[in-house]
Amino acid sequence: MKSALLLCLLLALSMPTLAAEISEERDLSAEFGSYSGAFVLYDAAQQRWLRYHPEECRVRTTPCSTFKVCNALIAIETGVASGPDFSLKWDGTHYSIEPWNHDQTLRSAMSVSCLWYFQELAKRVGLESYQQILPKVGYGNDDVTGGVTQFWLQSSLTISPNEQVEFLRRLSTHKLPFSEKNMDTVLDIMTLSKTGKTIFRGKTGTAGVGFETATLGWFIGSVSTPSGDYFFATRITGGENPSGRTARKIAESILSKLKILPAHE
Repeated sequence: MKSALLLCLLLALSMPTLAAEISEERDLSAEFGSYSGAFVLYDAAQQRWLRYHPEECRVRTTPCSTFKVCNALIAIETGVASGPDFSLKWDGTHYSIEPWNHDQTLRSAMSVSCLWYFQELAKRVGLESYQQILPKVGYGNDDVTGGVTQFWLQSSLTISPNEQVEFLRRLSTHKLPFSEKNMDTVLDIMTLSKTGKTIFRGKTGTAGVGFETATLGWFIGSVSTPSGDYFFATRITGGENPSGRTARKIAESILSKLKILPAHE
């Protein structure tokens, strides 16, 4: 018995100590200005969380177009889309967002956040597949009862900023229930810029009335640097035009001031 206890003690002492994650609250009100919002950042190398309005970082809301990251993964994994160059024909319906009025590939549709393209993918994936896959992903509340082309659009599916960051962490570290190749494909089409060895990835999302009046804006993403990876989520409401584009500007300003992004990004 003594020898067994001694062996357990020696094994415990020989195991590496896991560093505890650190959580910090930061006043970023100067960056948000007149907007109400939340910001969460995870520094993977330092295992450090930074949050603005931690209570809001736990609140779930519609993901809107940020769900296109997960949607692209599901479409590729199920064989609905063959890869970044998978194309769909524009049916001639005119949209107020001009870049949507063209044929699209998965890469171009992600870049211009083309709604009709991802709605067509969703139809082809089918509601039953989403019901099976999303609980395995753990994407927010996993609720697709809002309908196959609408559940992520101010409808039944909701997710918090904290959960957005966790989803992005698992995507980057290949810990989602998809093939590594498919996860790398989606990381590639999320890429916004490369500056030296720094890779900036992201996706906007906007809720509102039609395509003109924004009521909520998201910007989620990651920054891969030689010193480590950072994952973030920004969400805004209130103020003037709280769109995904506005959320991106706020996030980029924060990331630049934290010296995570080059100042000219």
